[in-house]
Amino acid sequence: MEQRILTGLVVDRDRISTILFDIGGVLVHLQGLPFRKEWLPGHHAGKEVLPFWINSPVVKDFESGRLDVNTFAERFIMDTCLDVDVGTFLNHLLTWPNRLFDGVPQMLRELGGRYRLAALSNSNPLHWPRMMNEFGLKEMIPDVISSHQIGVMKPDRRAFEIVLEKLGLAPEEVLFLDDLQVSVDNARALGMQAVKVKGVVGSVDLVADLKLI
Repeated sequence: MEQRILTGLVVDRDRISTILFDIGGVLVHLQGLPFRKEWLPGHHAGKEVLPFWINSPVVKDFESGRLDVNTFAERFIMDTCLDVDVGTFLNHLLTWPNRLFDGVPQMLRELGGRYRLAALSNSNPLHWPRMMNEFGLKEMIPDVISSHQIGVMKPDRRAFEIVLEKLGLAPEEVLFLDDLQVSVDNARALGMQAVKVKGVVGSVDLVADLKLI
Protein backbone atom coordinates (compact mmCIF):
# COMPACT_ATOMS: atom_id res chain seq x y z
CA MET A 1 0.00 0.00 0.00
CA GLU A 2 1.47 3.33 -1.07
CA GLN A 3 0.44 6.34 0.96
CA ARG A 4 1.31 10.00 0.82
CA ILE A 5 0.89 12.29 3.81
CA LEU A 6 -0.03 15.85 2.90
CA THR A 7 -1.20 18.59 5.31
CA GLY A 8 -2.14 15.99 7.87
CA LEU A 9 -4.14 13.83 5.46
CA VAL A 10 -3.09 10.35 4.42
CA VAL A 11 -3.78 9.81 0.73
CA ASP A 12 -3.81 6.15 -0.29
CA ARG A 13 -2.77 6.23 -3.93
CA ASP A 14 -3.29 2.49 -4.40
CA ARG A 15 -7.03 2.89 -3.81
CA ILE A 16 -7.54 5.85 -6.14
CA SER A 17 -9.27 5.04 -9.41
CA THR A 18 -10.77 8.48 -10.06
CA ILE A 19 -9.67 12.07 -9.56
CA LEU A 20 -12.62 14.44 -9.10
CA PHE A 21 -11.84 18.11 -9.64
CA ASP A 22 -13.63 21.27 -8.71
CA ILE A 23 -13.21 23.69 -11.64
CA GLY A 24 -13.28 27.37 -10.64
CA GLY A 25 -10.15 28.25 -8.69
CA VAL A 26 -8.75 24.75 -9.22
CA LEU A 27 -8.50 24.28 -12.99
CA VAL A 28 -9.85 27.62 -14.19
CA HIS A 29 -8.57 31.06 -13.23
CA LEU A 30 -11.30 33.46 -12.11
CA GLN A 31 -10.42 36.94 -13.30
CA GLY A 32 -11.51 39.77 -11.03
CA LEU A 33 -15.04 39.65 -9.59
CA PRO A 34 -18.49 38.54 -10.80
CA PHE A 35 -19.62 42.19 -11.00
CA ARG A 36 -18.04 45.60 -10.62
CA LYS A 37 -18.01 47.27 -7.20
CA GLU A 38 -18.97 50.60 -8.76
CA TRP A 39 -22.32 49.12 -9.79
CA LEU A 40 -23.32 48.85 -6.13
CA PRO A 41 -25.50 51.64 -4.73
CA GLY A 42 -23.78 54.30 -2.64
CA HIS A 43 -24.58 52.80 0.75
CA HIS A 44 -22.96 49.51 -0.31
CA ALA A 45 -20.02 50.97 -2.23
CA GLY A 46 -17.53 50.28 0.57
CA LYS A 47 -18.48 46.61 0.90
CA GLU A 48 -16.83 43.64 -0.78
CA VAL A 49 -18.42 42.18 -3.89
CA LEU A 50 -18.04 38.45 -3.24
CA PRO A 51 -20.35 38.23 -0.19
CA PHE A 52 -23.20 39.59 -2.32
CA TRP A 53 -22.56 36.76 -4.78
CA ILE A 54 -21.90 33.95 -2.33
CA ASN A 55 -24.89 34.72 -0.11
CA SER A 56 -27.38 35.46 -2.87
CA PRO A 57 -30.42 33.14 -3.06
CA VAL A 58 -30.76 34.20 -6.70
CA VAL A 59 -27.27 32.88 -7.47
CA LYS A 60 -28.14 29.65 -5.66
CA ASP A 61 -31.25 29.25 -7.80
CA PHE A 62 -29.22 29.99 -10.95
CA GLU A 63 -26.48 27.52 -10.13
CA SER A 64 -29.04 24.91 -9.11
CA GLY A 65 -30.70 25.09 -12.52
CA ARG A 66 -33.89 26.86 -11.46
CA LEU A 67 -33.39 30.09 -13.42
CA ASP A 68 -32.46 30.84 -17.02
CA VAL A 69 -29.71 33.34 -17.75
CA ASN A 70 -31.83 36.43 -18.38
CA THR A 71 -34.20 35.82 -15.48
CA PHE A 72 -31.23 35.35 -13.19
CA ALA A 73 -29.60 38.58 -14.37
CA GLU A 74 -32.77 40.61 -13.95
CA ARG A 75 -33.43 39.27 -10.44
CA PHE A 76 -29.83 39.58 -9.26
CA ILE A 77 -29.58 43.17 -10.47
CA MET A 78 -32.87 44.00 -8.79
CA ASP A 79 -32.07 42.23 -5.50
CA THR A 80 -28.60 43.76 -5.26
CA CYS A 81 -29.77 47.16 -6.56
CA LEU A 82 -26.98 47.24 -9.13
CA ASP A 83 -26.70 50.26 -11.39
CA VAL A 84 -26.15 48.32 -14.62
CA ASP A 85 -28.20 46.95 -17.49
CA VAL A 86 -28.66 43.22 -18.08
CA GLY A 87 -26.45 43.04 -21.16
CA THR A 88 -23.49 44.79 -19.56
CA PHE A 89 -23.81 42.68 -16.42
CA LEU A 90 -23.89 39.40 -18.36
CA ASN A 91 -21.01 40.38 -20.64
CA HIS A 92 -18.87 41.06 -17.57
CA LEU A 93 -19.97 37.91 -15.76
CA LEU A 94 -19.31 35.72 -18.79
CA THR A 95 -15.59 36.47 -18.67
CA TRP A 96 -15.18 35.86 -14.93
CA PRO A 97 -13.83 32.36 -15.75
CA ASN A 98 -10.81 33.69 -17.62
CA ARG A 99 -8.61 30.77 -18.69
CA LEU A 100 -7.13 27.48 -17.63
CA PHE A 101 -4.31 27.74 -15.12
CA ASP A 102 -0.85 27.21 -16.58
CA GLY A 103 0.05 23.55 -16.74
CA VAL A 104 -3.51 22.23 -16.46
CA PRO A 105 -3.83 20.72 -19.98
CA GLN A 106 -0.57 18.80 -19.64
CA MET A 107 -1.48 17.69 -16.11
CA LEU A 108 -4.85 16.36 -17.26
CA ARG A 109 -3.35 14.54 -20.22
CA GLU A 110 -0.84 12.80 -17.99
CA LEU A 111 -3.36 11.97 -15.27
CA GLY A 112 -5.80 10.66 -17.87
CA GLY A 113 -3.37 7.91 -18.73
CA ARG A 114 -3.52 6.57 -15.18
CA TYR A 115 -6.84 7.58 -13.66
CA ARG A 116 -10.45 8.20 -14.52
CA LEU A 117 -10.95 11.97 -14.56
CA ALA A 118 -14.15 13.71 -13.48
CA ALA A 119 -15.25 17.16 -12.37
CA LEU A 120 -17.96 18.51 -10.07
CA SER A 121 -18.47 22.25 -10.19
CA ASN A 122 -20.93 24.82 -8.93
CA SER A 123 -21.70 26.39 -12.27
CA ASN A 124 -24.49 27.71 -14.47
CA PRO A 125 -25.77 27.87 -18.07
CA LEU A 126 -23.68 31.00 -18.77
CA HIS A 127 -20.27 29.72 -17.67
CA TRP A 128 -20.58 26.00 -18.36
CA PRO A 129 -20.46 26.10 -22.20
CA ARG A 130 -17.48 28.48 -22.09
CA MET A 131 -15.48 26.24 -19.77
CA MET A 132 -16.44 23.02 -21.55
CA ASN A 133 -16.05 24.18 -25.14
CA GLU A 134 -13.85 27.26 -25.32
CA PHE A 135 -11.46 26.06 -22.62
CA GLY A 136 -11.70 22.46 -23.85
CA LEU A 137 -12.42 20.81 -20.52
CA LYS A 138 -15.04 18.49 -22.01
CA GLU A 139 -12.33 16.94 -24.17
CA MET A 140 -9.86 16.67 -21.29
CA ILE A 141 -12.21 15.36 -18.59
CA PRO A 142 -14.61 12.60 -19.69
CA ASP A 143 -17.09 12.96 -16.82
CA VAL A 144 -18.06 16.56 -16.05
CA ILE A 145 -21.01 17.45 -13.82
CA SER A 146 -22.35 20.90 -12.94
CA SER A 147 -24.63 21.88 -10.08
CA HIS A 148 -27.11 23.40 -12.53
CA GLN A 149 -27.49 20.00 -14.20
CA ILE A 150 -28.14 18.02 -11.02
CA GLY A 151 -30.10 20.65 -9.06
CA VAL A 152 -27.85 20.78 -6.01
CA MET A 153 -24.67 22.70 -5.15
CA LYS A 154 -21.55 21.80 -3.24
CA PRO A 155 -20.90 21.59 -0.35
CA ASP A 156 -24.26 19.82 0.01
CA ARG A 157 -23.59 16.13 0.69
CA ARG A 158 -26.19 15.20 -1.91
CA ALA A 159 -24.04 16.67 -4.70
CA PHE A 160 -21.26 14.21 -3.88
CA GLU A 161 -23.70 11.32 -3.55
CA ILE A 162 -25.09 12.07 -7.02
CA VAL A 163 -21.60 12.01 -8.53
CA LEU A 164 -20.82 8.65 -6.93
CA GLU A 165 -24.14 7.25 -8.15
CA LYS A 166 -23.74 8.58 -11.69
CA LEU A 167 -20.18 7.34 -12.05
CA GLY A 168 -20.68 4.07 -10.18
CA LEU A 169 -17.88 4.75 -7.72
CA ALA A 170 -17.15 3.86 -4.11
CA PRO A 171 -16.19 6.94 -2.06
CA GLU A 172 -12.79 5.63 -1.01
CA GLU A 173 -11.59 5.26 -4.61
CA VAL A 174 -12.14 8.96 -5.35
CA LEU A 175 -9.58 11.71 -4.76
CA PHE A 176 -11.42 15.05 -4.66
CA LEU A 177 -9.60 18.36 -5.13
CA ASP A 178 -11.35 21.62 -4.19
CA ASP A 179 -10.30 25.08 -3.03
CA LEU A 180 -13.02 25.39 -0.35
CA GLN A 181 -12.42 23.64 2.95
CA VAL A 182 -16.11 23.00 3.64
CA SER A 183 -16.44 21.04 0.39
CA VAL A 184 -13.31 19.06 1.22
CA ASP A 185 -14.64 18.32 4.71
CA ASN A 186 -18.01 17.11 3.41
CA ALA A 187 -16.37 14.90 0.79
CA ARG A 188 -14.18 13.36 3.49
CA ALA A 189 -17.22 12.80 5.71
CA LEU A 190 -18.74 10.77 2.89
CA GLY A 191 -15.60 8.64 2.70
CA MET A 192 -13.75 10.25 -0.19
CA GLN A 193 -10.10 11.06 -0.10
CA ALA A 194 -10.13 14.86 -0.39
CA VAL A 195 -7.51 17.59 -0.30
CA LYS A 196 -7.77 21.37 -0.37
CA VAL A 197 -6.05 23.06 -3.31
CA LYS A 198 -4.11 26.22 -2.46
CA GLY A 199 -2.60 28.90 -4.68
CA VAL A 200 -3.10 29.98 -8.26
CA VAL A 201 -1.60 26.79 -9.70
CA GLY A 202 -2.57 24.68 -6.74
CA SER A 203 -3.91 21.64 -8.57
CA VAL A 204 -0.75 21.28 -10.66
CA ASP A 205 1.47 21.65 -7.59
CA LEU A 206 -0.70 19.31 -5.53
CA VAL A 207 -0.68 16.57 -8.14
CA ALA A 208 3.10 16.83 -8.23
CA ASP A 209 3.33 16.75 -4.42
CA LEU A 210 1.19 13.62 -4.32
CA LYS A 211 3.32 12.04 -7.07
CA LEU A 212 0.24 11.06 -9.04
CA ILE A 213 2.14 11.54 -12.30
